[in-house]
Amino acid sequence: MTQHRDIPVNLVTGFLGVGKTTAIRHLLAQRPEGEHWAVLVNEFGEVGVDGGLLADTGVALEEVPGGCLCCVSAQMFTVGLNRLIRSQHPDRILIEPTGLGHPAQIIRTLTEPPYAGVLDLRATVTVMDARHLASPRHREHANWRDQIALADVLLANKADLYSEADREALQAFVAAMPPPRPLVVETTQGRIERDWLNRPRLDRGGALFPEARDFLVTATADGHASHDHDHDHDHDHDHDHHHDDTAHPADAWVTIDTRGDGYIGRSWLLPEGQRIDHATLVRLVDDFAGDRLKGLVETDQGWHRLNRVDGHGGLEPMDAPDTPLRPRIEAILPESSASTLDDLTRALEATHAPNT
Repeated sequence: MTQHRDIPVNLVTGFLGVGKTTAIRHLLAQRPEGEHWAVLVNEFGEVGVDGGLLADTGVALEEVPGGCLCCVSAQMFTVGLNRLIRSQHPDRILIEPTGLGHPAQIIRTLTEPPYAGVLDLRATVTVMDARHLASPRHREHANWRDQIALADVLLANKADLYSEADREALQAFVAAMPPPRPLVVETTQGRIERDWLNRPRLDRGGALFPEARDFLVTATADGHASHDHDHDHDHDHDHDHHHDDTAHPADAWVTIDTRGDGYIGRSWLLPEGQRIDHATLVRLVDDFAGDRLKGLVETDQGWHRLNRVDGHGGLEPMDAPDTPLRPRIEAILPESSASTLDDLTRALEATHAPNT
């Protein structure tokens, strides 16, 4: 990669369902004429829902499914990033880690050999929902705190849904942040200014994440990093980590589980041409009480995006994909609620709409 020098790179991070992909779509719509941008997307699940949501943007896209990029030494991440650099020669790379990912180790990897000099890491954008400040489950989660602690730009998204108490909590939270503080902006629909990507990274005294106390990385005798918390990712299936749709039978329902950081994700890859009964799916979505439910599905009323976060959101009509795409759905919820996924699996498989 010696011919590639100082490619601007930005992380767009944030917890589950805060609007990272939407913010990236806004950024891609602002890319300067003649510039070639690339996006690397990491998902907790295995079937590439977020990548599908970016497929119509006209940018080079690389997906790393099935875990989080905090395990950034994993071959999948380096292979995906190297492929983007070598084959696409991008003028900028945006990296979207999973909402359950720790950004600190990603930053370390991107700023050390072999990427030092090849990549120019610029502002880290953290997208948050200020309503989560009232939720101990979010505030006490190490990943949530780490993502905010590393922000150079803190985007308080979904501001149109904030109460006065939410805004007061956000103001108090920002006031209590140790200097240097990030640029903090309230926004809606993931709106973000392209110029913010070039803001300087904040000087935190040489420490990558001084406030992120729960994600301590220590060097082991063999030179690898070990984490001081349980961060295993169990994949309840056999797969080759390539994740091309053609790796699975086109006429089969494929169900894949991923676990980590106290959460379980289940991904469903539906048969080609499979349509779901729209009215039944709406009821299933409305009844879903987990943290995150997303997907790209074809119903008897056309293609829809499925987007539900913490009990809000549902189906949104979308144009049919330009290229054939197997419908896909992903659910994320605490491991303590894992039995809910079996009920949802049975309900989904019973929603078939007659094909014509």
